[in-house]
Amino acid sequence: MIASPTSACVLVVCTANAIRSPFVEHLLRARLERTGVLRWDIGSAGSAARPGRPAEAHVVDIGREHGLDLGAHRTRRLGESMLQPGTTVLCAAAVHRRVVLDMRPDLLDSTFTVREFARLLEADDGQGSQADDWLSLVRWAARHRTRARPGTPADDDLVDPIGREPAVWTEFERHAVTAVEAIARRIAALSVIGTGVSPPTTAPRTRREMRARSAAGAVPR
Repeated sequence: MIASPTSACVLVVCTANAIRSPFVEHLLRARLERTGVLRWDIGSAGSAARPGRPAEAHVVDIGREHGLDLGAHRTRRLGESMLQPGTTVLCAAAVHRRVVLDMRPDLLDSTFTVREFARLLEADDGQGSQADDWLSLVRWAARHRTRARPGTPADDDLVDPIGREPAVWTEFERHAVTAVEAIARRIAALSVIGTGVSPPTTAPRTRREMRARSAAGAVPR
């Protein structure tokens, strides 16, 4: 079993928290548990979710095919209280990343789309593989995200399959599984499982704090 001295916090975000984010949440947790990573805090939320609703029936069926039980999942709406310092946020699409960073701009270096994060890890030039803890790996990915990406920005998004034809659901499933497995492999290879990226405590953490500091005449650092 992999040693886990501290528990990392990962939040997966989509729109309704009914398809993409719960599937990624449960799949990532299952893949990590399979490799002995047991103490991570992995959750999900939706930027426009109606709280308390079950996952979409079709994604429950898809999850079952991967050994997941999404039957007990209930939707949660994303809020600032979920975005604590040290949280790594994996978003379904770039639009969700913008919502997260509008709430918590200090999480810039630990907020990615799921496929973006997986792509960065797979494009490792040898430096990322030298990271021996989660903190170092996330920081490495943040530093390398400005590299030219193949394709278009939309290629880093997970397609929303709600109300779409079966081929779109298949595309969502394939891309989600591929990304999660790439991330889980890299996590399993870490010698130390640490926490996410924590910003300096002196920095304003939310838009509200930034406005308050600006009104008081202080310059954010």
